[in-house]
Amino acid sequence: MNSNWTPTARHLIDKRLWVLGYVSEDFQGDMRAIGSLRQQGSRIDAYADFAFQLQPDGQFSGQVNKLALQEAIAQGTAPLILFHNFNGKIFDPLPLRSVLSSTVSQRNCIQHMMNLIPPTAAGVHVDFEGIEGPYRIPFLAFLESLKATLHDRGLLLTIAIPAKRSKWEAPGYDFAGIGRLCDSVTLMTYDEHFSGGSPGPIASLPWMTESLDYAIRYVPHEKLLLGIPVYGYDWSHEQTQMVPMRDIPELVARTNARILWSDPAVEPNFYYWQGRLRHTVWYENELSAKIRLGFVKSYRLRGIAVWRLGYETSRFWQGVTSKLKR
Repeated sequence: MNSNWTPTARHLIDKRLWVLGYVSEDFQGDMRAIGSLRQQGSRIDAYADFAFQLQPDGQFSGQVNKLALQEAIAQGTAPLILFHNFNGKIFDPLPLRSVLSSTVSQRNCIQHMMNLIPPTAAGVHVDFEGIEGPYRIPFLAFLESLKATLHDRGLLLTIAIPAKRSKWEAPGYDFAGIGRLCDSVTLMTYDEHFSGGSPGPIASLPWMTESLDYAIRYVPHEKLLLGIPVYGYDWSHEQTQMVPMRDIPELVARTNARILWSDPAVEPNFYYWQGRLRHTVWYENELSAKIRLGFVKSYRLRGIAVWRLGYETSRFWQGVTSKLKR
């Protein structure tokens, strides 16, 4: 391991169990994530700021969330700066193709990343989604150079990877290679059913278990963070809406819905009618989250990654404390 870690990185590495939270804004002036950092900072070891979007020329647009950074530094929460390819609608594979296509473009991209990292950060969080099969090896090469550059500066390389149950799913991600190169790996065990698809569990327990069983074969357990969703989706024939965990009780009360519990999925769900339009809602609540937190101990994982801060409830944090932090 590295002997020249920055103090922030060192402090995080020394923690046996990590609770990582993602910081993002759904709209201009969305303060919910900051609120969570402020109220629950003592329980959050690191946060990843969804800051910079990859452009086709290998540069990035976006900015660091300065309020989150200030709050985190005050609380002793380690900041990770997240680089992604989400264009506001989808995770766009096009900029990834152009960056990964040559060693020169990879080097330039890494150089740009370095220029954007604030001095107080503990490292980088890579959230490049939708990497295609042919780019599997170039992506590893990219991570290898990025790791060398970051470790040189005493910074951590952390990453988020898709949940998959066989090597045929998400073929652009070589789990063994990624697990070797990265200091921590978030397994995105959520969006089993997503806003663009048909209704169903956000992260049914069997699906989560299979994804974890696959990942653990290739990624060292002491590097793995289990993705914990704190939201649901409201599906109808119109636009699917994301619903934060904290807003569910109000929706249930307003629509007079009866909450159902799916034993196979180990997740709550309900439906309601709006005029002639049937809505189906699957979501995580405090109980389903608490059951999922049990995986951390049974699989001896490094911790959890919560998508995203500001969606959860204070009771969710009580569950985190009782399951992980005691």
